[in-house]
Amino acid sequence: MTRTARVEPIREERQEATVVSGWRVVDVTDPNLPQEISRHETEPDAIRAARDFEHETSLQPGSAPDDTQDYDASDPQGGKELP
Repeated sequence: MTRTARVEPIREERQEATVVSGWRVVDVTDPNLPQEISRHETEPDAIRAARDFEHETSLQPGSAPDDTQDYDASDPQGGKELP
């Protein structure tokens, strides 16, 4: 089954300021039961991990093909390995 991932910041409250200390990838296929997949130091690393997670699950038998709707439109291949 193709899964959907979301990238979100990890926030820490510090003396009247909120600091982003990292980024997490969350499986939100079931919106009522989100599950953290991984944590990363930078947002680009987290985005790559989310894309890889979605792509890997789309390759399973019976899965819908992965789409590129949330990827950078300036990338002619939409971040995917297309023929």
